[in-house]
Amino acid sequence: MSQTPDELGQKIKEALGRQDPSSTAPKQAAEGKNAPSGTAQALRAGTDLVAALVVGGFLGYWIDRWLGTKPWGMIILFFLGFAAGFLNIYRSQTGQDYKIGFKETPKDKKE
Repeated sequence: MSQTPDELGQKIKEALGRQDPSSTAPKQAAEGKNAPSGTAQALRAGTDLVAALVVGGFLGYWIDRWLGTKPWGMIILFFLGFAAGFLNIYRSQTGQDYKIGFKETPKDKKE
């Protein structure tokens, strides 16, 4: 059952022709977008989490100084920032990071 390279190449071309392109190609590649690498996804996740923690801590610090509620504002907003950071990571990893506040319409999918 040995085949020549030409026969094998022909069989591969036939198999690729029969294959459904939507079944194996990632959604982003099918839409014409480049899929981000693993390193890019990890850097974005880290940046999202750190940025949310810094903003939450900063706002908590200033609210504590303004209202005189020393540790409570910073603690509460720090944890809210933590939750917001993980929500951003979840959205970016599941592909939900399109226009904020708008649902994806069929018109958007065609483009």
